[in-house]
Amino acid sequence: ARSKEANYQVARSAFELGLALLRSDDSDVDGPDDLWAAGPQEMTWEGRLLRLEVQDEERRFPVNALVSDDLGPGEVFKPSEEQDALAKALAKFLDGQGLAGQQATAALVDWIDPDSVPTVGGSEVARDPKMPQKNAPLDSVHELTYIQGWLRPSGPPPKPLLGLAAVTGDLAGGKNTNETELQASDADDFEGDQNSPQQLNQSVWSDWLTVHSSGKININTAPKEILLALDDQLTETMVDEIISKRQEESLAGEDDLRQIAGMDEDLLFRLGRLTRFNSQYFRIRIRVDAPPGPINVDAVVLRDKKDPKVVRWEVH
Repeated sequence: ARSKEANYQVARSAFELGLALLRSDDSDVDGPDDLWAAGPQEMTWEGRLLRLEVQDEERRFPVNALVSDDLGPGEVFKPSEEQDALAKALAKFLDGQGLAGQQATAALVDWIDPDSVPTVGGSEVARDPKMPQKNAPLDSVHELTYIQGWLRPSGPPPKPLLGLAAVTGDLAGGKNTNETELQASDADDFEGDQNSPQQLNQSVWSDWLTVHSSGKININTAPKEILLALDDQLTETMVDEIISKRQEESLAGEDDLRQIAGMDEDLLFRLGRLTRFNSQYFRIRIRVDAPPGPINVDAVVLRDKKDPKVVRWEVH
């Protein structure tokens, strides 16, 4: 028990290191050139093998932003233009992951919204008819397993961000590792789905979706698959140029996007509904490997240089 407690204390210390990386960062813009974006780092700490990874949550689709959070019980939900645009982008992305995107998105909206009126293509009935609709925001992406029309994503995990420190290979004396990223503790669990068995190198929804978000997607950190879904006018060539430019230096505003070939003011306006250039929520994942057994910490923090707020803390 004493050794397990010591492993936990090492994990707590590593968490403080993750917070220090966020505190030292310029919060106006977040992208691959930030130190926190180095990817998974391995180091030895007090004789124990430690793995630390910091990721922003705004790289993912903010599922709870699909529905306004100020609705009263039973109040009929009417989406804003921004919510319509987000739902359309999510549906397009889900199509690419092997789902019926519009229906799955509509069923997700019905799971969250407080009314009993089905969204077009959606359902006010859970996958298990005996389970009541939540009619509230998701607390975890695991809840997707309860919603009609949701299966495992069919594609591989998103490519790593490949931040600056990943290239230089230096973060607190650790080394960058190209292995699979640490798995979120709230990962979805679709073992019961005969149509989509677990496959090697298959992504999970926590790679793509988040319940912790400011409500907009960080264009500097979002993977290619998400960027391509944001607008029908965004071509693969344009997205590749965005990714290339942000690897050199994080995009700081609309003027940087205007440099992308094919970008016009209408598209810029539409992207402004969905995107931002920095992030507010960050996931810090830690694994300590040492006898009597490994300890994993999965934390999400709302960044504040003076006093970051822990909004999720799980040990397993």
